[in-house]
Amino acid sequence: MTKNMRDLMGAAAVCWALGLGAAQAEEGFSAGANGLEFESGAVRATLGGRVHLDAASVDDGGTNTDDEEVRRARLELAVRFGDNWRLRVDREFTNGGAWRNLWLGYAGEDFNIKAGNFIAPFSMEDVGSSNDTMFMERSLVQALAPGFGVGVGGSYEGRHFSIAGGYFGDAIDVEDNIQAEKGDGVAVRATWSPVERRSNTFHLGLGLERREFGNGDVRRISTGPEASLAPTILSTGSIANPDTSTGYNLEAAYSVGPVLLQGQFVSTELQRSVGADLGFDGYYAQTGWIITGERHEYGDATGVFRGPRPRNAWGALELAARYSSLDLSEAGAPNSGEADDVTAGVNWYIGRNFRLAANYVHSEVDAINPALDRDVDTVQARAQVDF
Repeated sequence: MTKNMRDLMGAAAVCWALGLGAAQAEEGFSAGANGLEFESGAVRATLGGRVHLDAASVDDGGTNTDDEEVRRARLELAVRFGDNWRLRVDREFTNGGAWRNLWLGYAGEDFNIKAGNFIAPFSMEDVGSSNDTMFMERSLVQALAPGFGVGVGGSYEGRHFSIAGGYFGDAIDVEDNIQAEKGDGVAVRATWSPVERRSNTFHLGLGLERREFGNGDVRRISTGPEASLAPTILSTGSIANPDTSTGYNLEAAYSVGPVLLQGQFVSTELQRSVGADLGFDGYYAQTGWIITGERHEYGDATGVFRGPRPRNAWGALELAARYSSLDLSEAGAPNSGEADDVTAGVNWYIGRNFRLAANYVHSEVDAINPALDRDVDTVQARAQVDF
């Protein structure tokens, strides 16, 4: 851990302690599981954040490495003005720092509109918070998701359905191995939950994305083996002369009691002004079983499942498994090809704000250049706090 990060975390701890003191001494302040809150008249502000501390042991074809990192250290400010206006500012302090959510929005009774830097609505896995992912990292399919972008968008929530869309340009900063430059265009996601009960929920979703590129732009898609401390295992390299790209996402999930089944298929077609058009796709299927009996909560407005709220003082325990695959073969680069991952995980949710997680990931890579074929095995653990 670098000195700057230690200083940052120390400062955050001091601010948090001061906030707790302010909650007792100054009217309008309060502190709790949701962070440090301030309310005055029509203005309400909440300062929260997340810290994810990771450690991993990686066996990359016989080469063993042990490492640790601050995966995320983020402060998150949410401000509400009156009944309708919202402001969100999230700052990530790891890896040199970066902006995440940075937007102003208007929220009506069943719709909202916002402008700024936020996640393009396309993929269930992408839209969900990193605090609530079933595994420490999202699947291989995440490499094809748009992630953050600067744009204008809106959403509407009806009974058992939602629809969100917008027009987006490049993100302010690179995020989690996703290229910041992804062209300009539209992204839309629609969800439907025909069955939505306390005991079981059935979810279906569809995402579409269409982007255009300028002269001199390049497109690059790469991924690691679902472990941030492991090396990149697939990469298209820099694809020259992209003209347009079209992405499709199909998703489904079903929760029954403490069990959640979830899967997605994502495909991207890249049309080029010079050279052959290219197609990439991937999919995953995963399941989680909360053996202590809690259930995954479903968010109607966003169409994603969240982690459980423990019923016992000592927390909730979850077992999980996933299979995912990504095919970048058509890029033709030596380090492109196909990767298949099998992941097993366990999560211990301690109250609303703490989680301990451990994952084992086995990745098999079939590269275009046979000399780059490899098996990568990763054992990793995380201590997580969010408030």
